[in-house]
Amino acid sequence: MVLIPKELAVENFPNNVSDLLYLLAKIKCKKVTLILNTYEDCILEDVALVNIIGSLVLIRYNEKFKFIRVDCICSVIIDCDIILGEFLDACSKAKF
Repeated sequence: MVLIPKELAVENFPNNVSDLLYLLAKIKCKKVTLILNTYEDCILEDVALVNIIGSLVLIRYNEKFKFIRVDCICSVIIDCDIILGEFLDACSKAKF
């Protein structure tokens, strides 16, 4: 896990995959691309984010539901406009 230096961290903004997925589920961001870390390879999946349940991510993929452990996800790719809006919102609420 990469730690963000305290002086670069933005209060109220996720700094790990789990918190990022919680934020995306909260703002109803449905379309994400996940890069899954498997034992043999990395898998790229374009999925619909449904919800986060504990340490499981519930997604819809090819009209089926799939449960993935959060620690199996090494990257989350989303639309720039979505994350930029959330980042600016977190910056405006941060205490500098």
